[in-house]
Parts: sequence; C-alpha cells; structure tokens
Amino acid sequence: MPFIDVVDQIAGFCAQRVSGTALVISDDNRMAQVHLQGGKIVFILCRGRRGRDGLAIMRTMKNARLTLDKAGVVNADGLDWPTEIVLGYLDGTLDDLPGTGVLGGASPRADTAAARPVATPGLTPDIKAALQRCLVKYVGPMAEIVCSDHFDGATDVRAVVMALAKEIPNDDQAAKFKVDVAKALDMPAF
Repeated sequence: MPFIDVVDQIAGFCAQRVSGTALVISDDNRMAQVHLQGGKIVFILCRGRRGRDGLAIMRTMKNARLTLDKAGVVNADGLDWPTEIVLGYLDGTLDDLPGTGVLGGASPRADTAAARPVATPGLTPDIKAALQRCLVKYVGPMAEIVCSDHFDGATDVRAVVMALAKEIPNDDQAAKFKVDVAKALDMPAF
C-alpha cells in the first residue's frame, strides 16, 4: 500500500490509544519499527537508525506493508517531538522536525499537524456524497468513478480524503480539495 496509507493507519492506532509495535516493511525491504504507548509514538527505528535519522529514512518509503504487534515490548527511549509532529513529518505535512536546524524548526504547510483530526467519523452515505461533490470540482464527472474506487471497503474518512487528494494531479488543487472537504464536513483540516 502507499506509504501515506501506512502513516494514516499509524495515526489511527494513535487515535485508538494503542500500545505495541507497528512493523513497517517497504517494497524495497527496508524495515521500520514505530513503538506506541497509549497512542503516543515513543520510539522510531528504521534501518538501525533512531529518532530524526530513522524518521528521515522512513519518510522516503514509497510503498510498504504494516503489521501491529500489540504484545511487542515497547521501547520508550522517547522522542523529542509529540506524536502529531512525527505524523506530520512522515506524511509530508511538515517539511522538517523542530530543532533539527535544517529549516530552523518546523515549517508547517497550509494544513498543519496541529490541525490534524485525532479521530474521524465513519464513512457514512452523507460523507461519501459530500466527498464526491467536492471532488467533482477538481476532476469533473470522473469523480463518481474515482470515489467509488476508493470507497470500497474504506471506513476511515481521513484515509479516503488523502487518497482522493492524490487523484488530483495539481498539488495546489489537491490542497484546496482537502480544505473544501474539511469545510463541507465541518471537521478540522486534513
């Protein structure tokens, strides 16, 4: 699955306050561990690198698979950043992590990590209709087909919104689509 979907699943685990180890294996056989304690990301390890270095490697994954080991021992060495910042960095919402010096701290884009919803409602028929109405503005009549492809088996609104945004070829329009959806659903920014 696309890496952004893996990040969305990890965000879902956080929203559910899960404890355990999320094991991520990329399509080119890179492995990462994301340790969760009560829904907070407390440790990251990727290709033998921890913290910022591990996150930077993990962020380059394109496709990956994810398993959650709830019985796994949680390493709580601690990270320097809150879970929302880590998720924002992994999904590309943030260009850098605070205090790393590359950009002088976090540089949030239009949809900041602080505005990320912690939990989203299920994918109801009303929400599906609203998503399709918003998408029509950006892809035209193909919105019905695109939406039906993404709605099959989906339950998480945030994951579907992110997947639909990827179907819009222009990054600026994709960002506007996410803003439109947030307004239409009266939810925090995606």
